[in-house]
Amino acid sequence: MAIIACEICGNSNGNKNHVAREMMFGMRHAFNYVECANCGCLQLLNPPENIADYYPPEYYAYQRHGWLMTLVRRQWAAYSNGAKSLLGWFITELLFPNNAIASVCRLSLAQDVRFLEIGSGSGKLLEDLAHFGYKRLTGVDPYIARDIHYPSGVSVLKKQYAEVIGEFDVIMLHHSFEHMDKPLATLRTLANLLAVDGTIILRIPIASSYGWKKYGVNWVHLDAPRHFFLHTFQSIEMLAKQVGLKVARIIHEAEEISITGSESYLRDIPLHDRRFRLSNTRKRLLGWFARKCHKKAAEDMNRRGDADMVCFYLKK
Repeated sequence: MAIIACEICGNSNGNKNHVAREMMFGMRHAFNYVECANCGCLQLLNPPENIADYYPPEYYAYQRHGWLMTLVRRQWAAYSNGAKSLLGWFITELLFPNNAIASVCRLSLAQDVRFLEIGSGSGKLLEDLAHFGYKRLTGVDPYIARDIHYPSGVSVLKKQYAEVIGEFDVIMLHHSFEHMDKPLATLRTLANLLAVDGTIILRIPIASSYGWKKYGVNWVHLDAPRHFFLHTFQSIEMLAKQVGLKVARIIHEAEEISITGSESYLRDIPLHDRRFRLSNTRKRLLGWFARKCHKKAAEDMNRRGDADMVCFYLKK
């Protein structure tokens, strides 16, 4: 396969080609990625024309919860915001820390700030923020079936980010930026929507990490073909500078799934497979102590700054 120039920095010398498979749902369709030898960014070369087929109804972002699961989720969110909650602690231990809520709460925002979430799915995070008292909450996602308007005032619109009009104090991309095929154009559009003193919360998998170095195409967060770009610290700095933004802060957010999912792919076991160690609550409970080593490995990645999931705070 011919060497392709990097879309981030333009480099075409020494770039490497990789073949990865769709493994979340076990389709196992093969896709080609190029790894830039200069900035390190991984880029999907042959996005499928039917990309919507890779976001079936059971895709996690589109799940909607009933009252009981909503109550549980709120306790989980409250615990991540510093509240004392035994249920919140248990859910955190059973699943993982609610880093999405934590990424917002550490900013200590006023409740009337204007939020925009790009790739919001059904809007569960926005609903949780409404429960905490935030009032001006909008989400956009092109893959939802139709617009959603919640009694809380949260609106989730079926549209592309480029169709958004207005100005926002906080723009959030919780693992949606890597799903977009034009990162520079996307970031430029979002920079234009951002208020002067606003913040972009950009949470993404990062290729300059232990996860990619150890597991390669079996790295769970490569997630072919849904992830078009797997950035590095260098490629994010490059993009931000080109649109007049700067990286104000970085938080490392590796989780247990970073290890468990990648080890599963090494064994040719998809995430949506009953053999997967985290496929249901029973397995999570029975494997409670065995899971500790993977949790510790993720914590070690965070401590040494080698995590494969990172939260960037971008400002003008």
